Amino acid sequence: MRGAKPSYPFRAMVVALAALLMPLPLSAQPGVVPEASEPEAGISMPPPPDAESVPLPAGRGEIITITSGGRRREFILRMPGHAGPGPWPLVIALHGAWQPARVFQSYLDLDDIADQEGFVVAYPKGLNLLWNDGRGSVAGIMPILQSRDDGAFILGVKNLLVAQGIADPGRSYLMGFSNGGFLTAYIACRYADSFAAFATMMMTAPKVYAETCRPSRPVPILLMNGTYDPIVPMFGRPTPGAELMSAHESAELFARLDGCNPPSLTRTAGASITRWDSCAGGTRVAFYEIEGGHQPPARSVGPMDTLASLVLGPRRSGMDAPQEIWNFFRQYGDWPPPAGETAPGGEAAATDASSSGAAPHGPSAHATTPPPGGIPLPPPSPLRRPGAP
Repeated sequence: MRGAKPSYPFRAMVVALAALLMPLPLSAQPGVVPEASEPEAGISMPPPPDAESVPLPAGRGEIITITSGGRRREFILRMPGHAGPGPWPLVIALHGAWQPARVFQSYLDLDDIADQEGFVVAYPKGLNLLWNDGRGSVAGIMPILQSRDDGAFILGVKNLLVAQGIADPGRSYLMGFSNGGFLTAYIACRYADSFAAFATMMMTAPKVYAETCRPSRPVPILLMNGTYDPIVPMFGRPTPGAELMSAHESAELFARLDGCNPPSLTRTAGASITRWDSCAGGTRVAFYEIEGGHQPPARSVGPMDTLASLVLGPRRSGMDAPQEIWNFFRQYGDWPPPAGETAPGGEAAATDASSSGAAPHGPSAHATTPPPGGIPLPPPSPLRRPGAP
């Protein structure tokens, strides 16, 4: 049983409340999706291989410094414990506004799952703890004073880890919370080929995405929202730079983009889950409506979560957000069969996982690449040895 982890620092809670009351600046351009700046146009190339690293306390990973768009940027790299040789699956996790990456690392509690399942986690750091997330403003809060393409930075993190033989591009995934969730949706719309699947927590899509979000392939995505969220309300609201859809409309947008059939609805303790399981190329869209606030559900909650609930709304216990997301992720990507076994058909494996009501456990049970004509996936790492997971 994992214990309760620290939540937002008190400063972040106060600023989040102030953001709710901040009026729209006259200079905001609603719904503008920023284009990549000229120095970052070559996002398909890995950043310079001479990245710097600084170790963190035992078990927390190391801080990696790279150059993106002419700026020095940082991310925390956390390798799985007791894992075999790489390259490994990769999950990039994006923090919320004014939430330090190291706080998010403890708050999310994804590292325990990474150790159990054997994947690498990267926690990039936003400039001044904020992301330029595709809304024409920084974090939907203030005008862009420091121009940067944070989408290109996230791809740079992945490309570096792939180039170093750490991450497998065919099993790379992106998730984000709040401000990081908005950036995740932006990348899903613009760079769908770069990750096998996506997940957002406490994010609703800008309304302009109904016209501008045109992913290059069907997007497997899980969306999670809180019914009592005061920061990113489920019903949508105006923010600097964009008018937001409701949470339901956001999920329905991706279901339409993926060509999904009508959804099914299931209810669990504290949550309603809408699933579109029959989408183009074997993709799925999942929408979790959590009876909670602007906090992802956790296996257990503690005093800091209760304190944070005064501003952010309650944190639901009993459902573990990162575990639910990983269960979704591992249905997608280029998972090789165990040594000596033949991979089952990807479509059949996906169907079996769906009909059982639970995701398979362990890499050997994951769905594999769908048959020809299905969803195209990022290529597997050329450094992976035959038969390696």
